[in-house]
Amino acid sequence: MFNSNAQRNTILMIIIVLCTLTIISTNYMFTQSMVTQINDSIMENEYKKIWWKENYIILQEIQKREILSYLDNIKNEKPWLIKEIFEKQNNNNSNLLDPSIIDDLKKDTYIKWNTWAVISVIEFSDMECTFCKSQHTSWVYNNILEKNDDKVNYIFKNFPLPTHKNAQKEAEASKCVENIAGWEKYLEYIGKIFTETKSGWEWYKIENLSTLAENMWVDKIKFNECFNNGMTKIQVEREFVQWRMLWIKSVPASLILNNMTWKYKIISEELDEKTLENMINEIIK
Repeated sequence: MFNSNAQRNTILMIIIVLCTLTIISTNYMFTQSMVTQINDSIMENEYKKIWWKENYIILQEIQKREILSYLDNIKNEKPWLIKEIFEKQNNNNSNLLDPSIIDDLKKDTYIKWNTWAVISVIEFSDMECTFCKSQHTSWVYNNILEKNDDKVNYIFKNFPLPTHKNAQKEAEASKCVENIAGWEKYLEYIGKIFTETKSGWEWYKIENLSTLAENMWVDKIKFNECFNNGMTKIQVEREFVQWRMLWIKSVPASLILNNMTWKYKIISEELDEKTLENMINEIIK
């Protein structure tokens, strides 16, 4: 008799739990549906104000540009105000990057993905560094960009170590490709060097740099003129100086920057996707 009552009570409890879960799940789905409908209704009203969605998107872009233009004017006309704001924030949080360094890092630089992203991931790398090759060819950065939609963008910076005999010339060659064929070819060229470079000391041969550029439909005559005359040496040295200003210890190095708060974090080691994702989530808070 006791066992029969216990069984009935157990079954009753299971039914109650299942009913409760069903009610909670139904309420949650209903609430989510209502929130979505309300949000869609609000946005639809916003779109109607300026004759639908396409105009709304254009207006947003114009507003962004106006804000950036305004900030640029403030920086030029009242630099002391920017400095004062930065110093005030810096007193509260030492992990903020100076705006002048941020401007220098992004000046004349290809930013992959969404230019307006909240987070920038900046890779400092050497094309003859074994760990750099491993990280770059593992598609860590590309995967992060694809997973995070428009909230993250990516920048590549050269830091050729003096101990790697071909690294400086490889960086100069990549900058020649950038100047001649554009930023997208620049990253493609770097990717091919990383991919085709063998491990150990069998590095990519200097004499093959021109052929690689030609195979990518980069003008051979312009490339050879640029490369043989060392026309991009100063550009590479500029990125080297940026590396030193940030006190980065080694390569590969990743700088994760929150473009809204100037909060940043640097890690000088090979990163896997999960670690980089965690760093981004930490900086974005």
